[in-house]
Amino acid sequence: MAKIQRRNAGRYYTRGVAVGDGHRPVGQPLEDAQELAGLPPGRWLGRGLRALGLTEGGQVSERQLELLFGEGRHPDADRIERGFLDDGVDAATARRLTVLGQPIEEIEARKQTPLLGMDFTFRPQASLVVLWALGDATVRRVIERAHERAVARVLRWLEDEVAETRWASGRGRAKTPALVVAAFRHFDNRDGLPLLHEHCLILNRVQRPGADGDPVWGALDTYRLYQNAVAAGTLYTLTMTTEVCETLGLATVPREVTPGLRPVMEIAGVPEDLINWQRPAASASRTPWRRSPTST
Repeated sequence: MAKIQRRNAGRYYTRGVAVGDGHRPVGQPLEDAQELAGLPPGRWLGRGLRALGLTEGGQVSERQLELLFGEGRHPDADRIERGFLDDGVDAATARRLTVLGQPIEEIEARKQTPLLGMDFTFRPQASLVVLWALGDATVRRVIERAHERAVARVLRWLEDEVAETRWASGRGRAKTPALVVAAFRHFDNRDGLPLLHEHCLILNRVQRPGADGDPVWGALDTYRLYQNAVAAGTLYTLTMTTEVCETLGLATVPREVTPGLRPVMEIAGVPEDLINWQRPAASASRTPWRRSPTST
């Protein structure tokens, strides 16, 4: 997990994560950079998309990413703001009407750092990464499909069981089963070594019923996300491993990684030396200035 804040949203997420943790030259369109890196475009996930006029599975544009995760504004804020200006609304009010929840400028005026989202990064255990990297086309398709379904299942679980919003210093609470998520799939780490993983940027803005019954935008209770991070990771691993094993006829065996802690369930038959070779590179480094070539 990682925080998405105003100071890192543009430089790290819109210019790095969106293109495979690489470096995108200023002026290069996002779609061109993703195609050059051999990466699929980002896609929208979550039940909260409908309130923003977005479609699940739709492509994430650079401007949408900047507005939501860089400014806390509606993904179609430019058009909405122009409409208000054409109707004679003053510029400050027109901009304010595109903001989701509390403006980040007001948060910064209190000497606080606005939290615009959370990055949940999902990756398989080491033996599955080895199988994915060295397997044939069929094996790779099975693993990638299982990964995609496992990510979707975890996000639904977060919406159904975990996500809440809080306001009035925690005195008000409400369930919020509708998240807004931008997902970016990567195929290697910054050292250029194989590492299937998915960055799921969860917007720290959700809707709840207002005093008059109309929906209003507020912030997630991100503490609950932290509390359930281990459970989310366990659900992802269990869902993905079960599907891969059932489809390919494989089994799992326990492997002790840290003495005294619960073992990791790895795919039976994957040599220990390959697991050990893959594991040091498996933690996708978050150092934004390092660039890696992208696997094909």
